[in-house]
Amino acid sequence: MDPFSGRGKGLARMCLAAALPPILAAGCMQIETRIRLNEDCSATITERLRFSRMLIDQAGAGEAGFLKLLSREAALERMKSMGKGMSLVRHELRDAEGGAKESFAEFRIEDINELRYCSPWPFFADYGENSAIACRLEPMYKNGSSGGEWWAGTVRVRFMLLKRPMGAEDGLDPKAPPPKGPPPIEQQTYRELGPVFRDMLKGFHVRLAFESYCPLLPLGGSPGIRNLRAKTAEADIINFSDENLDNWGGRFIENEEIMLELARLKLAGKNIAAHVQNYPNNPTLPVYMPRSRSDWFNGVWFYVTPSRPIFDRYFQGKELDYRPWRKEPPAPADFEKIGWKKPPAGGGGKKGEGGEKEGEKK
Repeated sequence: MDPFSGRGKGLARMCLAAALPPILAAGCMQIETRIRLNEDCSATITERLRFSRMLIDQAGAGEAGFLKLLSREAALERMKSMGKGMSLVRHELRDAEGGAKESFAEFRIEDINELRYCSPWPFFADYGENSAIACRLEPMYKNGSSGGEWWAGTVRVRFMLLKRPMGAEDGLDPKAPPPKGPPPIEQQTYRELGPVFRDMLKGFHVRLAFESYCPLLPLGGSPGIRNLRAKTAEADIINFSDENLDNWGGRFIENEEIMLELARLKLAGKNIAAHVQNYPNNPTLPVYMPRSRSDWFNGVWFYVTPSRPIFDRYFQGKELDYRPWRKEPPAPADFEKIGWKKPPAGGGGKKGEGGEKEGEKK
């Protein structure tokens, strides 16, 4: 069954989807999600969702109902749209600095191929109707002719929209003159509203990160990954906050041309794109991958070394073909040659955050 067909409609209703287009955030909102691939093909998903005091106060008489978005019940409701085999491991509601409120939730899904989540690509024109992504593991059995797309004996972890997106410039003739922008008086109105939008984005942070059980491989086709030479096991898919800088070293949201595009919801605007493209080499830039066209967008992907359970599931009894980059003929996959071996025990690991054990399962 194709993991990118059929399901995912319920994700469009998730409150997290509203957090992704940053300009829609009224007051301070923070959403940080980490998707960790485990050795047995399962995944652990952790979410931290925070509402500032200002955002809570804006709810007025509806504050109690608004705060229900942080509740255990809301997490369980979201879980219904996050894929088959998903369970809530723990949930905690916390007080944060400045009168803010936040929730921490940890989910586990039995097979990462079943995972569904909110799209980190709000720049597509059909985001409102196409805001769910899926993940799938793609074993590589043959090298690509370019030597950069497929690498035999590795696993590609791909995050992809459930259906093909619609780019803001799809269907436009690339040779045609660019469309006319808004009239000067409209531009001036947006410029005057710039300080208002900047104030709305104070404290804003949205992050979606992928983490593997092993270091990510430096293979072609992957999106830009920070700290790759340090054999990092994690990479951001989106990471944007009001503290980011632009290419010139000024605050990203203080850049007038960038803010003008944000205010007009031109989330794949040329100024935004120009100031984020070097993010792998500049840790002060936002991690953001805007696309104005969709004809070559196939999501993002990362390469990993197969663990023993993943090897048994995808490579046992399969043949690997390294041509044209190696001259030897295709040969059976051998875990001792291509598999990931867990390092000896004793290394320090990250301690998980506390919270009540739930065990509810979909």
